[in-house]
Amino acid sequence: MSDERYNIFRSTVHWRYTMSRPLLTFFDARLIVFIVLFAFHIRWWTFALLLLSVALLSLANYMSYTVENVVRLIRSKIAGPIRTAVPSTRLRPMADYGAEALRDSAHKSAGSKLVE
Repeated sequence: MSDERYNIFRSTVHWRYTMSRPLLTFFDARLIVFIVLFAFHIRWWTFALLLLSVALLSLANYMSYTVENVVRLIRSKIAGPIRTAVPSTRLRPMADYGAEALRDSAHKSAGSKLVE
């Protein structure tokens, strides 16, 4: 069978075009979340949120940033400059055996003097 039958655009379709940014007219298609929010909950604050998100993502697009880059930038600003490789909940508790060893050796030396 010919591949022309499945190609509705009459052009070469490559797998590498699957990573292109989805567009809704000339806006990012991920703005559909804010459009649906406004459509189901029509209030001034949802309209303002829609306009703000359109403006911010248009500005990011103008500066050649993608939505993923903007989210990553916001997340890194919230997290701060110091991030450990392992979460603090998975770290083992620190143990200092030096003080216990000194205490045990002091008890042994004091106990040996008492016995003699």
